[in-house]
Amino acid sequence: MWRHGFGRVHKWLGLTLALWMVLVALTGTLLLYKTELLQLQYPQLRNTIMPSIAEAATVYDRFSAGYAFLPRADKPWIEVVDGAGTIFYFNGSGKQLLTRPMFGDWVSWMVEFHHHLLLHELGKDIMGVLGLLSLILVMTGVVRWWPRHWSWRVLSVRFAKPSQRQFIATLWQLHRSSGVIFIVPITVLLITGTAIMYPTVVSSGLARLLPEAEAMQVTPFPQQSAANWQQRLNIAQHYWPQQTPRLVYLTPTAEGQYRMRLQHAEEWHPNGRSYLVFADHGPLVSADDVRSKSSGFQLSQMVYPLHVAAVGGSLWLTATLLGGLVLMLLPLTGVWFWWRRRLHR
Repeated sequence: MWRHGFGRVHKWLGLTLALWMVLVALTGTLLLYKTELLQLQYPQLRNTIMPSIAEAATVYDRFSAGYAFLPRADKPWIEVVDGAGTIFYFNGSGKQLLTRPMFGDWVSWMVEFHHHLLLHELGKDIMGVLGLLSLILVMTGVVRWWPRHWSWRVLSVRFAKPSQRQFIATLWQLHRSSGVIFIVPITVLLITGTAIMYPTVVSSGLARLLPEAEAMQVTPFPQQSAANWQQRLNIAQHYWPQQTPRLVYLTPTAEGQYRMRLQHAEEWHPNGRSYLVFADHGPLVSADDVRSKSSGFQLSQMVYPLHVAAVGGSLWLTATLLGGLVLMLLPLTGVWFWWRRRLHR
């Protein structure tokens, strides 16, 4: 009786979430290769020599709002996002290679849909709810299917042509087997994707569960003033030589301060979660090393890297890619099975 109840929940949740899941999985899978897609669409981004930090700092000083990424191996250019969301790309000599306004190309549309359903903060809230429902969908599917007597034969798939009557069994077996075989990457993608929608809740909750923090030695702040990004980056490299600058905020805070994010060698997050703050035309005024945070907070910062396959090398990238493909296959086979079975009845 309880299996029947789980089956009904799984069926109606699947029919409700099918279109959303296909589109989110499709855009997310393509965005694993965002850099390659941009270079395919914009040839000027190919074969660029990675600019130096000094060359990047010169470009940053041209902007007074937005944020910018430091050049790195997988993105060998200077990338600046202004306050309106327009993205500018420069080479090492400061020459502008490309301007991408928000919604100016299909990659931008994919990013905004995958992150916010094209609805800004409202879309983020909707994505969070749909993500939680998708986890219930997966859980009810596994519980409904789980065999009383386990055997690898329960995962076999007998293929039939769509024109054949046995095709309905093929759809069911393909739906069942792909979901079970790839349950790990599917679950990780859904959990991390949902957690990204609730960053404050996740980080604060994990921090309470794992409050331990590493004791860090406080280094006195250097007293030299910084009037531009080159000087700020120079101070950062001398103050934290073991950390690499990854992102700078070009818009000053309400107090007129400038912030910078850095990444240490053992950190998963590609943009880093350590912060340095500089006074306007002044010295370094605060430093926040992520390693001094609670173990729970540090764990929460592994969510995003796992979701975008920024860690784990080619093995986890392949698993993530296959998980995304299966997340498209599951709703397609599920809805198709439901429709064929309905017609048969």
